[in-house]
Amino acid sequence: MKKIFTLLLFLLLSQFTLGQNSDSLKIELSPYSSFRGHFEVYNEEVEIQENASRIGFEISVYKKDLRFFAGVELGINLFRSNQRFNTDANTSSGFLAIDNTQQTQVFGNRLGFIGVDFGKFGMVSIGKQWSVYYDITGYTDKFNVFGGQGSATYVANSDGGETGTGRASQSLIYRNNFGNFYTAAQFQFRSTSNNHFLDGFGLSAQYELLKGLRLGAAYNRSYFPDLIIDNTLGMDDHPEYYSFGLSFINETWNIGLVYANQTNGDLTDLLVAEELVAGVYDANGFEAFVKFIKPKYSIIAGYNHYDPDVNDLPINGDFNTRDLIFGAEFKPTKRAYLYGEYRVASGDTRVGISEIDVLTLGIRIDLSNSYSKYF
Repeated sequence: MKKIFTLLLFLLLSQFTLGQNSDSLKIELSPYSSFRGHFEVYNEEVEIQENASRIGFEISVYKKDLRFFAGVELGINLFRSNQRFNTDANTSSGFLAIDNTQQTQVFGNRLGFIGVDFGKFGMVSIGKQWSVYYDITGYTDKFNVFGGQGSATYVANSDGGETGTGRASQSLIYRNNFGNFYTAAQFQFRSTSNNHFLDGFGLSAQYELLKGLRLGAAYNRSYFPDLIIDNTLGMDDHPEYYSFGLSFINETWNIGLVYANQTNGDLTDLLVAEELVAGVYDANGFEAFVKFIKPKYSIIAGYNHYDPDVNDLPINGDFNTRDLIFGAEFKPTKRAYLYGEYRVASGDTRVGISEIDVLTLGIRIDLSNSYSKYF
């Protein structure tokens, strides 16, 4: 009898212990960092430049089939420089009222979000996060320095935060996939004082035709007060963006193609009656990215094309971007590598000056890890 009782007690305790484990919490912390800097040869001068360095982390709390998560990413201004060619380095989020308050600080906010992953029912997140528009334009935004000039992502010399095209500010995003079909919806709630309940929305859809091969499309619309639209040069409606892309990735190749079109979605500074004002314009663009990958090195080539429609603005009618990009990476370790990129420019600035070729030679160090514990 005593043996039977002991056996029953052991079985009950075993079930209790298993029950505790199945109801336990798992907490995971994933810190990461990327430090980047280079020499730049430009206009017969040499300068040392910061190149979008960042640190960040994501923390996840797992409870049965749910995952609660939050993430933070800060841009680091390792060393100041007068010129930056990496559009992803921008931490200002404004559009018509440019917010440059973070540009000269040591740290600048790149990402900050919190959300819940419901598994097969999708994932919801809120905060400052990569937009659904970037789901597509990110196919080609993979150069070490250049790129991102033809996709209408980092518009108005910003991080695309206010327009919701880059790192979307104050956004709510829902993502899910159904087999090979991936979809996402985005809503922005930026302000309670612009007479719009919804300040912007976006949609993206991607389909994986074969392993590593995707086709995608995205749409984004941002809302501004009518008073701003009526009193901004060149602006006649709310900004609107379309993008279409193709991506192929395997162990040897990383290839991306993106076409983009925007109306009322980008701007430049203008001098009107000796006063500096903003001028808004339409544009279409194209980007290509090709990377050949080997364990110890990679070869990169690409093209950025951006063609603004500035017929109604008092600026150079040939204002455009035409950039051929060539690059290489030497990877002695998995955590760090040397890179070089050369931009062959044939476009014109808004004031009619020809763009200048640029050569960069730099270092990049990427560190990341993941730590987990059960409670």
